[in-house]
Amino acid sequence: MELSMIGRHSGLHVYRELFRSRDFLKLLVGAGIIPVALLIDATSLSGLPAMSLGSILLIVSIAINGLPIVMEAGRGLMARKVNVDELVSIAIIACLVTGNYLEGALVSAIMVFGSLIEEAVSDSARNSIRALMEVTPETALREVDGREVVTSVRDVKKGDVLVIRAGDTIPVDGVVLEGKTSVNEASITGESIPVIKASDDAVYAGTACVDGFIRIRADRVGEDSTIGRIVQMVEAAERQKTESAKIVDKYAAWFTPAILLIAVLTYVATRDVTRSITVLIVGCPCSFLLASPVSTVAAIGRAAKSGILVKGGKYLENLATATGFFFDKTGTITKGEPEVVAIRPVLGRSEDEVLCLAAAVETGSLHPLGVAIVDRARAMGNVVVPAREVCTEVGRGICGQVQGARVEIVASETAEESGATTVDVLVDGALAGTISLRDNPRETAAETMRELRAVGVRDLVILSGDKPLPVGNIAERVGISQFHAAQKPDQKLERIKSYDQGKTVYIGDGINDAPALKAASTGIAMGLRGSDVALETADIVLLGDRLDQLPFLVRLARRMSGIIKIGILLSFAINFLAIVAGSAGLLTPILGALTHNLGAIIVVSLAASIRFARER
Repeated sequence: MELSMIGRHSGLHVYRELFRSRDFLKLLVGAGIIPVALLIDATSLSGLPAMSLGSILLIVSIAINGLPIVMEAGRGLMARKVNVDELVSIAIIACLVTGNYLEGALVSAIMVFGSLIEEAVSDSARNSIRALMEVTPETALREVDGREVVTSVRDVKKGDVLVIRAGDTIPVDGVVLEGKTSVNEASITGESIPVIKASDDAVYAGTACVDGFIRIRADRVGEDSTIGRIVQMVEAAERQKTESAKIVDKYAAWFTPAILLIAVLTYVATRDVTRSITVLIVGCPCSFLLASPVSTVAAIGRAAKSGILVKGGKYLENLATATGFFFDKTGTITKGEPEVVAIRPVLGRSEDEVLCLAAAVETGSLHPLGVAIVDRARAMGNVVVPAREVCTEVGRGICGQVQGARVEIVASETAEESGATTVDVLVDGALAGTISLRDNPRETAAETMRELRAVGVRDLVILSGDKPLPVGNIAERVGISQFHAAQKPDQKLERIKSYDQGKTVYIGDGINDAPALKAASTGIAMGLRGSDVALETADIVLLGDRLDQLPFLVRLARRMSGIIKIGILLSFAINFLAIVAGSAGLLTPILGALTHNLGAIIVVSLAASIRFARER
């Protein structure tokens, strides 16, 4: 049989439906009948001497609030799903059979009210995720035959030209064709400082145009946009179970039969059906089952608020106990914005010629070194004609055909004393020149390493394909003592797999780090530099490209794991003590229902509090 929480605890994805007028109206009507029934309880109906009008009203109250619980339990049994509502259902039926109508009515009302409160608190954990869903506008201003036409975003197609003015929210992913503006990308990156966007710059759905005017070409719309994919991935992450949740589910499958057995033994020992009813009520492990998923949703939502995409709670669990953090160098520890500092031609070639050959092959490359070479060539006024038959040679470099010659850009065997990175430009296998580039560490890199050590991370290691001198230079500047240079992708993979001191985390730019990202217990990709690859490959994506968020992420992961453990232990303690008290006659069914729901609300509130975690 499959364990499930159906009915009022079907799943966190239905919590958005809470607090609708119908739910509260039914609860209020059912609960409102109870005091009326008590006031007229002494009035009997002719022909029904054994049942007063008050008793009939109490049964009606049970039908309004208790019958849905019983029906959901029945559906669960028919679907062969063990449903914890079965315990309350049996208790309600027992109240009807034994004539304890008041207890049955009150228990039904209290359980429904408590479940609504639990669900409302749980739903608050999704506020950040809900905010993501609401950032994209419903309409867009599209250019049609020279006219501006207001159209639904659903009708926007790839290639359409849209007009964006100050104050507008950009409805699709696209490229700026004309104009200049400042764009607030906080909805994606968590960073509220506006970014200047001009011709050929990429813009993203859900970001806000602060000033100016731009015309953009739509590239990705709806669910295909960056924000659309983020929302899909976050919602998928909610449905993933943490290891803690899997363990809870395993043991929770025994709860219903165990509580039923305790209730039967209580009746056999005491001959008091009221005690057995109380045991059934307090034995429901609702908070026990909700502690992990609510904590997970709250943590994922809090991360999303800071521009961090987490694809599942299990990755946060791994991060909470990880002892080895492995970093790529370029674009991760460094800014990923290298500059060409020297060009050294040979064989009578000029600097411009060497630079243009390299830029032709690197055109379209996402690697920071390639981008820097192309930018330098264009800045010097050169016309760059893209190479043909371009291919990447893993662990070596990139090559292509330029004017009939095979041009290769490969890591140089010669190291510079300055620590700059040098690449060789080969034409038909002969050296045509070298290009030296320097990339500085991020301003926050050194402080991030200090904070990671402060929170107890044991090993910080750089794995880079660059030469030892530049890698060592960067490692020294950011305070990392362990580094491995000239690492090919398979060597990075082996370094991570061979780490035996605990769980591992790999942080890379998401462009050429796929094997390492997958090999680590948790793979973290940096920002939008390679958004397509990063979003698909990594377990966690720092959309704001902020390395300094790593310590916050570790603290958030540990807080989530700690609260899950506290919630499970607290739930177990409350259930155990309540069962003992119910069996001993210290709790009535009504007090049992109050105790059960109070405990559940405390546990769920504790879990939902994760969303208030601060970055600093």
